[in-house]
Amino acid sequence: MKNPNFEFYVLNYDFNRKKVILYNIFNNAQVYDWSLKLIRKRARNEIKDDEYRKELLDIIHWQEWARREYEISVGDAFETDCNKLEKWDCFEQAAPNIEVIADMCLKRYRQWKKGQKNNK
Repeated sequence: MKNPNFEFYVLNYDFNRKKVILYNIFNNAQVYDWSLKLIRKRARNEIKDDEYRKELLDIIHWQEWARREYEISVGDAFETDCNKLEKWDCFEQAAPNIEVIADMCLKRYRQWKKGQKNNK
């Protein structure tokens, strides 16, 4: 495998298929690339956990907050007034889980790195 695989799924709306899907926040190329650089820094102990988590949250925020392609409308199943629906973006769904996301990414990176060494 050329690069490690990071996954964290949130709800998002697929305009092409016209339905709500599970969306991996790391499918955004900018989120993946910037996160990978940050995770490498953390794996080399160049930054502490708190700074790592904050920067990872900032990356997700920068790319997946308040952009229509990363928003869904949420509300009561029987609501007929669209003005009463809330907009939830991918960032809002990921933010409360940043510690889990950060730990999972670092763990996956270290497993991938170990596998790379074993395959040589």
